[in-house]
Amino acid sequence: MRYYIKSKLFKIKEDFWVKNNRGEEVYFIDKEFFSFGLQFRVIENNNVLYRVREKLLKFMPSYEIYDSNDNIIGYVKKQITFFRDNILVESNYGNFEIEGDIWHYRYRINHNGRTVAYIDKELLSFTDNYYVDIDYENNPFIIALVVIIDNIIDKKNNN
Repeated sequence: MRYYIKSKLFKIKEDFWVKNNRGEEVYFIDKEFFSFGLQFRVIENNNVLYRVREKLLKFMPSYEIYDSNDNIIGYVKKQITFFRDNILVESNYGNFEIEGDIWHYRYRINHNGRTVAYIDKELLSFTDNYYVDIDYENNPFIIALVVIIDNIIDKKNNN
């Protein structure tokens, strides 16, 4: 399934919709307004599916993922690498590895040796726009990972 993620150019609170390939709004990303570090919820049909919280005071970006009952179900940690991004995910769904080309903003999410998602960022745009192709049974979980990747990219570009 293909999804399109477009964040706002002028934003006070950066909430946005994730749309499917037919342009229908599928998931709502609700970012916390007053928070230290990234905090957001993935919502579908007014139901919170996942909540993500950035862990502060870490050398490399690190995040926790919670389910709808506030049980921690995953950890996301950026690895130290040069010329490529490498992010490891340990979760109740298994381990994932996210590999990225930092020059072209293309990323792959691998699970058990199989690529389950491709992420491409539109380069000629004033906002952060992504196309995400997912071949995995838990699309909202992958969408949460994409929002985390975007946060890691933003942190890298602002330093």
